[in-house]
Amino acid sequence: MTLAWAGIEEDEIVIGTLFDQRKLGNIRSDPRVTISFESDRQNEMGLLEHLIIYGRARVTEGGAPELLQRLARVHLGTSITFPPMPDPPPGFVTRISVDKVAGVGPWT
Repeated sequence: MTLAWAGIEEDEIVIGTLFDQRKLGNIRSDPRVTISFESDRQNEMGLLEHLIIYGRARVTEGGAPELLQRLARVHLGTSITFPPMPDPPPGFVTRISVDKVAGVGPWT
């Protein structure tokens, strides 16, 4: 399990990573992934809404700083610069195609 900012490009969920990490090695070994998003909204039965996505991931090289900058504007504000370093490495972008959705919310 890992935390990550996620976005959407075309029909895929995208996650940026600056450095090669264990999660990327795990995806290269087995591309099946599960992503969970939580909400603070309760449904009519009092359950917190959440979305679970099952899919297949592939790791591509490069593009992480640009993706992380776009996602930082969503999560941290428009004036933020991320990654907070000069000349960040090209990193990796994980692209996830959705096979199935589940959870509690209007998407089920």
